[in-house]
Amino acid sequence: MLAVLAAANILSYLDRIIVNLLVQPIKADLGISDTQFGMLQGLAFGLFYTLLALPIGRLVDSRPRKIIIAAGVFVFSLCSLLSGLARSFGQLFAARVGVGAGEASLAPAAFSMIADLFPPERLGRAMSVFTMTAFIGIGLAYVAGGATVALVGAAEFAGWPLLPDLAGWQRVFVLVAIPGLLLAPVILVMPEPARRGRGREGAVPLADAAGHVLARRAALLPFFAGFAFITLSSYASAVWTPALFTRAYQWTPAEVGLGYGLVTLLLAPLGALAAGRLCDMLAARGVTDAPLRVAAFGYLGTGLFGGLAPLMPSGELALAMFAPSVFLGTMPYPMAATALQLATPNELRGQVSALYMLVINTVGLGLGPVIVGALSDQLFTGPDGVRYGLALVNAACAPLAMAALLLALRPYRAIRAAAA
Repeated sequence: MLAVLAAANILSYLDRIIVNLLVQPIKADLGISDTQFGMLQGLAFGLFYTLLALPIGRLVDSRPRKIIIAAGVFVFSLCSLLSGLARSFGQLFAARVGVGAGEASLAPAAFSMIADLFPPERLGRAMSVFTMTAFIGIGLAYVAGGATVALVGAAEFAGWPLLPDLAGWQRVFVLVAIPGLLLAPVILVMPEPARRGRGREGAVPLADAAGHVLARRAALLPFFAGFAFITLSSYASAVWTPALFTRAYQWTPAEVGLGYGLVTLLLAPLGALAAGRLCDMLAARGVTDAPLRVAAFGYLGTGLFGGLAPLMPSGELALAMFAPSVFLGTMPYPMAATALQLATPNELRGQVSALYMLVINTVGLGLGPVIVGALSDQLFTGPDGVRYGLALVNAACAPLAMAALLLALRPYRAIRAAAA
């Protein structure tokens, strides 16, 4: 079951990230600016991804989670296909909204299912396995995507429906949508895991859920703030790093995909797995705030290396600096999921996870890509101006995230002690 959920997560990030390798052809064909492209990944994708988080979270706490996930996979795959049929900025914007709407179902439902499949002492590693697949999807998008962009653009696809009449970037969207459309029915035949340790049956009233969160605001407010800064930097990097290599270092999309994609594919999953193992080791020693500690101290290095990488004089040096940034930058994500599940009653996990997703993605998706694009358009206006905006965002977010997460440690320990 974890493997099927992991496959869905890989495809969701593949659909989400592949657009980042298509910046230049999309801008040329549709005549859009850097700010508008940032809106495609920020505002468009993040709009329904965030707005649907809470209603989906309520469904997760009371309805079969496999149906929610299967429906989401079908929707984001269909809308990825529609992205390939877009003929204007408005049409592409609407399609990316649909991709975000479909992907909104996956994380809250998967977190809840995984917490019912594994005991607490193994939850850190289980969440790491699921979370690392996001970075496998990102790596595959870069590695396979870079080669696919060139191959698909040159192929004629004689006899295929739709593809011969589409531009290369449009064909890529259509082709990456197909696996998700095939996976959705597979998810429907999975067994639904029993909900363990549930305190009450049925949907918890929204007022009760809100009261639960407010009572724990001393921990949850800095918790959410810390991971919002991490997500802002992460999405800014995911969207603009390919453009950095093509503009500042004149790499081709295939070269970017192979270089940065391999770094992501190899090191990002290792960072997530290392975080899970370290968390479980600390938890076995009685460190109840282990997930937050691993996230806070692990991510600090991302600010250093991620801030310096865009300023390097060559693409090779930039890639070498991105390598430790990628490894350390993946460590917080499984820790956030682990910390939330360990501190939240079963009947509220969907809603609390959804609230977490709502907050971090409103900040990260809504602002991260747009901030770098706006800095490139308005302040750093040279051909390689994106490097300075990206460096600034990466360098600033890491210490802010660490400070917020350290502030959450004591109240989080109190929550764990009260739940024991």
